[in-house]
Amino acid sequence: MSGGVDSSVSAYLVKKQGYIVEGVYMRNWDTTDESGVCTSDQDWKDVQTVCKQLDIPCKQFDFIKEYWLHVFTRMIEDYENGITPNPDVMCNREIKFGWFLDKCLGSINNRDNENTWIATGHYVQLERTDSGRVKLIRGTDITKDQSYFLSTVAEENLQRVIFPVGGLYKKQVKSIAREANLETANKRESMGICFVGKKRKFSEFLEQYVVSKPGDIKTLDGTVIGQHRGLFSYTIGQRARIHYGPDRHVWFVLRKDIKNNSLIVVPGSTNPLLFSSKLVAKDWIWSWSEPPKGIEEGK
Repeated sequence: MSGGVDSSVSAYLVKKQGYIVEGVYMRNWDTTDESGVCTSDQDWKDVQTVCKQLDIPCKQFDFIKEYWLHVFTRMIEDYENGITPNPDVMCNREIKFGWFLDKCLGSINNRDNENTWIATGHYVQLERTDSGRVKLIRGTDITKDQSYFLSTVAEENLQRVIFPVGGLYKKQVKSIAREANLETANKRESMGICFVGKKRKFSEFLEQYVVSKPGDIKTLDGTVIGQHRGLFSYTIGQRARIHYGPDRHVWFVLRKDIKNNSLIVVPGSTNPLLFSSKLVAKDWIWSWSEPPKGIEEGK
């Protein structure tokens, strides 16, 4: 349970179905934001309140060390190498459906107990085949679908997991929470990254951990039109926060020149160079089947 409405309703639904339920909160970060508030403290309080409402026990597991080693440091390394990672994907694979899953199942004695399941509030669904395979599919509410964020979780780690709200729409989940009078029914959704805080920009947060290497901001013809504070604070396609030229164009990031530590930009958000008819993808994940015939590694 995260302290949000989705996991609260998930706990409510599985209890309603007759399961013996225990709420478990996962703590991954331990610093405070600028206002001196640690948001995880409030989330933990909300979990305790909901568990009391549902008359189920609850506990907290600490994965601060594991998160730092297996998610956060890797994220920082990616930014230092000019890559924009997705820590939520890594967290699901390494922590929530890795360390957390093992500890939860281990805490209730053994992983062989077929009656022991982990329920989360993710908007995804699973299809279980006659052969025993588990296939990850999109949640019913496409606007909230989280299948991408769970796409790198090993199939074997989904065998003992259920997603009670995966077949529901968000408005249905909120309605259930209100009808059940759950504490989190009207809690605002958390859209940011947990460790950044509410008042900081992500780039400002990263500056505490990534060594800044200022460099040139250049146009395609090599003209230097400004300076960047570090390539890690820019993502391809985003506004470059610089005005240059007689028309005071707004410039957008075309690419990062890692070798020369330069940011290449073009004017205008609709510049044709910002669009492409093809892309290069790697590390494919085929959650439904084997790769289609004709697709070879590296092509």
